[in-house]
This record gives sequence, C-alpha cells and structure tokens, in this order.
Amino acid sequence: MLVIEQLCEAVRAAAAYNSDTQVAPACILWPDGNRQWEAVVPRLCSELPELFVLGDYEPEARTGPAIWLRCVIANVLEDAKVPEGKTPILYLPGASRQDLRAVD
Repeated sequence: MLVIEQLCEAVRAAAAYNSDTQVAPACILWPDGNRQWEAVVPRLCSELPELFVLGDYEPEARTGPAIWLRCVIANVLEDAKVPEGKTPILYLPGASRQDLRAVD
C-alpha cells in the first residue's frame, strides 16, 4: 500500500463512530497550525473528493473562506458537493488545535 493511500485511509477513519451511541459527525476538522501538510493537500484533493480547504475563494480547487466551508458541510452548494456517504474533511492551514479550542 502506498503512503498516500494509508494517509487517505487514516483521515477517513477519523469519521468512524458508533451509531448506537453517537450521531454521525458533520465533518472532520484537520487543523494544521504549522502548515506541515500544506504541500501534500493538492495531491490529497485528487484522492479525497470530500476534502475542502480553508483559504481564498476558489471553488474549482475546493478552497474557500469559513462561510463557504459551512455551506459545504450543509451540502447546499452546486459547485461543491460532498460525495454521497462521505463525511466532509476540512483542512485548516494556519489554524492550530489550540486556536479552535480557544473560547475567547
């Protein structure tokens, strides 16, 4: 198995849940405060049609601002549909886990 295949499998596995006790996740948040994965994301986009990136508005590249990502999660955009049965993956370059947890 190739490294890219294992990475895709690991990211998708983050959406696993017990349907008897939990509700399905709305999305997978992938924070990357140090932008360590940024160089690999274009390749991952070709492997993961459910991967969307926080950034400048470029719907053809599946990249957009936070409000656009919210619309992606809601699956209301014609130009950014999440494949049936897939959980959207939101890659957040420059945003760390601590940034997301900060309540200030």
